[in-house]
Amino acid sequence: MTSESLLRTGRIGININGDFEDEILVEKAIKASKHVDVVWIGDSDFFKEPFHVARLVIENTDLAVGFGILRAKKCRRIMKELEKFRGYEERVIVGVAAGDGGNLENTAKCIQRLKEKFRFPVVAGGTGKRAISKLSKISDGILLNHISPKHVDFALRYADSDFVAAYGPCLVLPSQFEQDLLLATAMIMGSSRSFIEEMGYTEIFDRIRKIDILSLIGERQKGKDLNAFEEFRKLQAHREFLFEKFSVAGDIDEVSNKIFFLLEKCHHVILSDPFFREEDFDLKLRKIVENLKKKFRN
Repeated sequence: MTSESLLRTGRIGININGDFEDEILVEKAIKASKHVDVVWIGDSDFFKEPFHVARLVIENTDLAVGFGILRAKKCRRIMKELEKFRGYEERVIVGVAAGDGGNLENTAKCIQRLKEKFRFPVVAGGTGKRAISKLSKISDGILLNHISPKHVDFALRYADSDFVAAYGPCLVLPSQFEQDLLLATAMIMGSSRSFIEEMGYTEIFDRIRKIDILSLIGERQKGKDLNAFEEFRKLQAHREFLFEKFSVAGDIDEVSNKIFFLLEKCHHVILSDPFFREEDFDLKLRKIVENLKKKFRN
C-alpha cells in the first residue's frame, strides 16, 4: 500500500485490539472483512503485541492492517518488527503518535526514520494542535484522536494532509459493553491537556482525572461489573458529556448519521473499541454500511 492508496481504505474501518484469544481475533477479522477493507490494531500494555495481531489478520484475511497507534518511544522496536512485514507494503499502514507523555520531536524523528527505511505509508496520530500541525506536514496522513464533529472541526484547522481519519470509541446502544465505552471515552479525553484547555473542558477534566481509570480497566478485564465500584459511579456522573464529546454511540440510525456527518469532514472513520467486542458486531456493521451507502447515493 503506497501513500497514494490510503484513500482506497474505504470510508469505514474498525479497530480490533489484542485482548482476545488468537482464534477469536481471527474470527472477528474474517467477519469484519465482509464489510470493510481495513482493520486498525491498538497498541497498549493491556493487549497482545499489535505486530502479533497484525500477522494473524494478514495471514487469515485479505484485509489491510493499520497500526493505530504505535508509540513513538518504541521506535527502535517498531522498526525491527516492521522488517517482518516487508512484502506486505500494499496491506500495511503504520500509525505513530507520541503516546503516554511522549516527546513530539522524537515522534517526528521516528516518522521520518520510518519513511526513509520502509515503503509503508506512515500516518501520524494527533489530538492537540501542536501535534496535528507538526506531524501532519511530515506524514502521509493524520489520524485524529477525535470523533466529535466539533472536535474534528477544531483539528482540521491545523491539519495539513491529503488523508484525514477520525478515530474514536464507538458502540451501538443498548449494549452489555456500555461500561467499556465509558472507560474508553475517559481515556481519550485525557490524551491532550492543551486540547482540554482549548475546548474549555478543564473543570470537568479535573474531576474525571481524579478517578482511577486504569484500576477500573483492570477490573473490567477480569469480567467484573463496575457498578459495584464507587470510582465507576463517579465516572457515570459524566456519562452524557463523555458519550457526546468522545464517542459515536446510539442506535443504528444515530450511529450511521453521526458517521455520515463525520465523513463530510474527513476521508475515513475508524470505529474504535468497544464496537468490535459485540458478538454480532458484523451484523451491526453491515447495517451501518448499508445506511451510509443509501445516504451517499441520495
